[in-house]
Order: sequence, then C-alpha cells, then structure tokens
Amino acid sequence: MKKLKMLLMSLVSVVLLVGLVACSSNDSSESASGDGASKDEKVEIRFAWWGDTKRHEVYNGIVDRFEEKYPNITVKREFGGWPEYWEKLATQIAGGNAPDVISMHQFYVSDYARRNALLELSDYVSNDTINQNDFPESVVDSGKVDDKLFMIAQGVTMPGWVYNPALFDKLGVEYPDPNWTYEDFVNKVKELKEKGVWGSQDYSGGQLQPNFRYFARANGEDLFTEDGKLGFKKDTLVKWWTMWDELRKAEAIPDAATGTEYETAPLEQNLFVTGKTAMHQIPANQLYLYQQQFKEGELQMVRMPSLEGGEKGEYIEGAYLSVAAKSKHPKEAAQFINFFVNEEKALELFKVEQGSPGSTKMAEFVKPLLEPAQTRAVDHIQAALKDAQTAPYAPLGVNELEAAFKDSSTAVAFGKMSVEEAAEQFMKQAESILK
Repeated sequence: MKKLKMLLMSLVSVVLLVGLVACSSNDSSESASGDGASKDEKVEIRFAWWGDTKRHEVYNGIVDRFEEKYPNITVKREFGGWPEYWEKLATQIAGGNAPDVISMHQFYVSDYARRNALLELSDYVSNDTINQNDFPESVVDSGKVDDKLFMIAQGVTMPGWVYNPALFDKLGVEYPDPNWTYEDFVNKVKELKEKGVWGSQDYSGGQLQPNFRYFARANGEDLFTEDGKLGFKKDTLVKWWTMWDELRKAEAIPDAATGTEYETAPLEQNLFVTGKTAMHQIPANQLYLYQQQFKEGELQMVRMPSLEGGEKGEYIEGAYLSVAAKSKHPKEAAQFINFFVNEEKALELFKVEQGSPGSTKMAEFVKPLLEPAQTRAVDHIQAALKDAQTAPYAPLGVNELEAAFKDSSTAVAFGKMSVEEAAEQFMKQAESILK
C-alpha cells in the first residue's frame, strides 16, 4: 500500500506539474532541422528501460556498441523492474528530468503523449535520422497517438501462458489445450492444486492489461472505447474478480499475503521459476529467459484463454522507444533509436528480447541467431497475430485507473470488500478519473 500511495502521489505530481512540460513545444520540426552535436562535441544522453537482469546485460551491450560507433555520445543507463520503472518515470517527467530516450508501452503512451511529455518524431523519420522503410504500416501506425508519431517499435509480441511439460508429466496432468477457454483454465488450476502445486499466481488485479483486458475482449468488450471511455460493463468485472476469488478461496492460487510477497520478485525468484506455481502468464518474448531457469523440460506456451463461442482477445502489442519532449539532445536520441532498431550490431544482441523486431529486414536477420525457445516464441506470436486486432489507446488518466484497479482487487483478495462492493467502487472511481 505504501508503494501505491507513492505512485498516486507521483501521478498527481504529473497532473500538477506537466504544465511545465506543456510550455515547451513537442513539435520536432525545429529540433530535427538541426544537425545535432558535431562529431567532436561530447554529448551525454540518458536511456531508461524496464526488465530483469538478463535484459540489462543485453541492453548494456547494445549501448556499448552504439558508443563505439558514436564515440562523441555517451549514454547514461537507467533501468528497473516494471512497476518501479513507471513510478520513477512519472516522477521524472513531473520534475522535468525525464531520460532522453524512454522505453514506452502502448498502454501508457497516450497518457504521456497527450500531456506533451513526448517528442513527435515524424520529422526525424522524414529526414532519415530514423529509418522506418522496412517497418510494416501497421507497426508504424501502432506507434502513433492521434495520428502523430511518438514511438518507434523495438519489437512486436503477444502474451500467453507458459508451462513446463516435464512438471505436468510428473504430476500426471494433461497439458493445457492450445484453444482453451476460461472454464478450462479454472479447471486446470484446480486440478493442479489437487496434485500439490498452485496452478497459477493471482492475476486478478495489478494491471488492467493484458489479463483483464483479454477477458473483456473475450466478452465482446474492451477496456476503453475509441472516445476514451470505459469499454466494459460492471458485470464483466464482477465475473472476473469472482473467478479469481473462488480460486483463492479454494486455495488453488496463492493467498493474498503470499501474492503480495512475490509481486515484485525478479524472474529467477518468482513463483513459477521456484516451482510454487505450474503456469505463468508472460509476453512470448520472455520465453527464452524462463527457459534458461529450467534444467529439465522444454517450456511451452498456449494462447490466452477465450470464452466458448466468444472472440479471441489478442491485440497487437509491443515495446517501443520514445524521446522526451524536453530532451536537450533530441537529434542524438533519435540516432540512438535508429541504431537500436536498424543496425545489425544491435539486433545481434536484441534478437527477440522484447518481441520480433519491428523492421521486417531485421526480423529476417535475427532468425538464424535464435535459440529454440526464441523460435517457439516467434511461432506463438505469429499464430496469435492471425486473430489480433488493434486495441484502442488508453485515455488520459490510465495510470490513476491502474492504481484504482489494483486497490479494489487487493481489497477483495484480503477480504476487506466483497467483489460486488469492489466493482462498484472501481466503476465510480473510473468514471470520475476519465471525466
């Protein structure tokens, strides 16, 4: 709860102080027309990302290679776990001290772009500082908000459920069906508990996406409408939290205290890797990272569950790079992004770290470099892409919505509120936030 209060304070700061950011134009035309620093002028830019220990190694290697090519540019590296990353970024932007190159996500970009915290990048593309010639139109468009380009795709990915067939064989449990439903999921979690292991960790709250978003889409709804309102009904949220509450009461998933204890654990110490749960929800690009933690068994993935007769929930998801609106070195930041997404020396290390490369040319380049687990991840992504759609961008205030969603789901988990009470509370808070 302390972390949540800190996050909310940071978000309030963004709202109050972003006027400082808005005072500076986020139009890249003036900055892009310049040549940036001369080859002899020393420049320092900052690059921030989220991830685990292995990703830090990969990205540090890419930065090292960039600095070799551009010896006049030094890149200061900043990184942290997923929740800490966004909490820190909100504070940095509110204080006018954001990194030059920001790792960005589709779920959060509109919140930052519409607060004038990100630089519009189309001029850097038109003058070839950033080359998007080999990027599919759909991938380019996924980096736009209100038809303005704010993100360049590093990789495209899809979430799913990972499991270890070796463990299932040992327990005598059949593997999850690739086309399973939420009813199948519940039954599988309960079956695994009967065999002595939690089926899954508690995914009832924490983030609106991907888990609840996919459930909403399977019900023919979505998190948001195109005009920035809630796209799901209270009854859908009640069904979602009821499903997890019943699993929790059946002790088929960890109790609330245990879930909270492991919430921010690094990959190598999380519930799945340590054998406390049998299935785990991850983006496909992380499959090989998890595989490295298992000496026995070839990890496999299945798609997100659907409803009997309902729609598949997948949508195009990815990881992106943006430039801060107040960056003092936007040209060099754009050069760094171009190196990251288009240079073979970068993709030799990146491979499919945060999804299949946005550039089709680089996607072909990395194929021979992939480990078996990475190839399986790409296969998973390609299979899901056949049904994937473009999701509406989150409206302004999504960070506050996430905090409210987590507060309400946590209250249910700890028995402080009923599902009905929590859902009613969240819907009222959401309506107020979105206004």
